[in-house]
Amino acid sequence: MQEPTPQLWLPAGIATRRVEWQEREFDVDERDRAGTDPTAGRVAHVLGLAHTALTLATAALAGTGPGAEEAMASLSGALAELRRAADDFGPADEAAPSPAGADIPSVLTGLYVGQDVGRIDLLIRQVADIAWARWSRQPLPGEVWLPVRDLGEACLRLIGRASDVVELSAPSVVMDSELADIGRRQRELGRLLLVRGASMATDDAIHAAVLGRCYEECGNRAVAVARLVGLLRETTAVR
Repeated sequence: MQEPTPQLWLPAGIATRRVEWQEREFDVDERDRAGTDPTAGRVAHVLGLAHTALTLATAALAGTGPGAEEAMASLSGALAELRRAADDFGPADEAAPSPAGADIPSVLTGLYVGQDVGRIDLLIRQVADIAWARWSRQPLPGEVWLPVRDLGEACLRLIGRASDVVELSAPSVVMDSELADIGRRQRELGRLLLVRGASMATDDAIHAAVLGRCYEECGNRAVAVARLVGLLRETTAVR
């Protein structure tokens, strides 16, 4: 029997995957909608798993939803599923020779996607570690929590959009505005920490800085994965 999907508890304002851009008209390949592009389907699925895990980690960080043990159990399950999906992409031994006659574009796509998603998994685990460490303590002070929270929401929007770009064969430029937004928010958070950090507790400043970098890199990695799938489509079309 299939395990039930864990219920998500979302801090106010966190966006879910399907955003308003899908309503616009894009040159979408109907074959991908029908699921005839297995690579795109797998990549969209694993980005969806990343979105779910990061949503749970961000909710735990905000201290919303059920108690710490239940929250971390749900998050642990989501991360385990993400890790399995990431491992399924890359070769078990990257130094081992590929089988004779292997399809090089497929091998390289699996390698790149596996590495990027594996890194996203580690970054989400860092967010989870900080959430667990702070569960019984005072929350981050408002002056840094608000920009961290907003950066997390922007990251979730970008991962959701990257997944949809892959699934719907939409042009990668539709991710550009969210990508620029995350970079801007990260710079603003860094500036705030450099200017006001001396007046904060050391742990607060370090946690805010690490969270900012985790969210920024998660978004960047998701965009890299989506662009790789777009490149694979382009090169496959001319082979």
